[in-house]
Amino acid sequence: MLESEGHKPPVLDLPQFDALESAMARAMRQLEVWRERANASEIERRRLEGIIRKMETVSSNLDATELVAELEGLRAENEKLRKRLSEGRHQAEALAREVEFLEDTR
Repeated sequence: MLESEGHKPPVLDLPQFDALESAMARAMRQLEVWRERANASEIERRRLEGIIRKMETVSSNLDATELVAELEGLRAENEKLRKRLSEGRHQAEALAREVEFLEDTR
């Protein structure tokens, strides 16, 4: 019996189908969210991989022993500079006191 003969096919209106459709829609939305997150993660992975490659290129030219020696040298130089700054500060303060004294004696 065809619909054209005046008969309509039966319509199934079951609450279980509505629940199934809702669950499928939620699952599809969640799948899209996970796809977006996976794509973002892949982009970040590629970016970080590029950084690591650059670091490997730089680090392959460096020796750990040389780096430690250079670090120690830089620390020693830094300490010397701190002492010179401190001495310069004391000298500047002494000059400022002397200038102040000379101005007061005028």
